[in-house]
Amino acid sequence: MKTKHKNFTLIELLVVIAIIGILAAMLMPAISHVRKQALKTQAKVEMQSIITAVKSYESTYGILPFSGAETAMISSDYDIMMGVLTNVPSGSNSRSIRFLDVPNDYTTKGFVDPWDKDYKILIDTNYGGDVTDPDASESDPLYGTVFIYSEGPDKLDNDAVDGSDDVASWQ
Repeated sequence: MKTKHKNFTLIELLVVIAIIGILAAMLMPAISHVRKQALKTQAKVEMQSIITAVKSYESTYGILPFSGAETAMISSDYDIMMGVLTNVPSGSNSRSIRFLDVPNDYTTKGFVDPWDKDYKILIDTNYGGDVTDPDASESDPLYGTVFIYSEGPDKLDNDAVDGSDDVASWQ
């Protein structure tokens, strides 16, 4: 006696594929949100590393690694400061101490945030105890020595071109 095997029909297979597609489409925004949060967390960790490096430099040399009238760093000063903190190239600081570990792609990209932009570093160069962010719309000073922020993804996605996705070390 022959046994009859029940096979899936084409309609049943299409329905299952459609259900899987709908579930995957519902999951994509959640994955995107988790990815954005992970990048922001990575930026916070890197900012904290830079702050620790600046304070270690200050502890070692008795002075902040950047001096001048400005509190905000411009891009040329940023590269110089990262060279001093990372000691790349070798001998960038007088004792050849590496205060900040560098990522694998440091020589090609530099020390940048997860969105490939320089961090904005604010340093109290006059040791007044506060720093004012020149880019901030509010004039409230930040009390401390070193503050860092990243502009976040901004124009990479059109969600927040107003700066609401900035990542700051003091928040």
